[in-house]
Amino acid sequence: MARLDQNVAIVTGAAGGIGSAICRQFLAEGARVVALDINPAPLDTLVAESGGRCLALSSDVSSEADIEDAVAQTVATYGGLDIIVNNAIYDLPLAPLTEISLADWRRTWAVNLDGAFLLSRAAIPRMEARGGGSIIHIASQLGRTAKPGRPWYCAQKGALINLARAMALDHAAQGIRVNCLSPGPVETDRYLRNFPSRAAAQESANTMLGRIGQPDEIAAGAVFLASSESSYMTGADLLIDGGYTAW
Repeated sequence: MARLDQNVAIVTGAAGGIGSAICRQFLAEGARVVALDINPAPLDTLVAESGGRCLALSSDVSSEADIEDAVAQTVATYGGLDIIVNNAIYDLPLAPLTEISLADWRRTWAVNLDGAFLLSRAAIPRMEARGGGSIIHIASQLGRTAKPGRPWYCAQKGALINLARAMALDHAAQGIRVNCLSPGPVETDRYLRNFPSRAAAQESANTMLGRIGQPDEIAAGAVFLASSESSYMTGADLLIDGGYTAW
């Protein structure tokens, strides 16, 4: 049996490199997937090939109305909700704190943290009705360490890691597990545009393995955290960072 057979999942930031890889692997493991993105057009092929097991919705995760509507559509279409992956991100160019506008600062928080709050809050009652579920926040190795030009990112990813711990305490009795998944540097368009070339991105990896990761390597961790294979894990942060934080 597939590891996520008959499970229903919502994935935010689903059109990005990591998000789309998670959607593909969830579908391959038998899940039905609602893929949320502010621009879901890149998901058209995935939806077409899913045999009705994938629904893509245009949603702003910082909008309470959009999130409530997405959860309602998920339940109406697939009958319930078992898994959510809070993966959406609003990115900024590399810059120190003194060069970030208040509007940009607030927008990153609205998407990167408010989005996780809003979807989790809407999903938990639906998960409880099904006997439990799995919530996965996509954090980062930079939630544990720092990098020049990423103050907003380090702060928000660190907040997601501790949010998972607090939520795990609050919702364990409902059968809901809450964990973080923290990728290191991964070869996505969002990551690569910080560098003049792919080779330069590879050279900057700073990992023990001497390379940047691939989206499918991160998606494999999401499948593990969503499945019963991780049934004894909650409040944890699963690092898949090529050893970035270990040296």
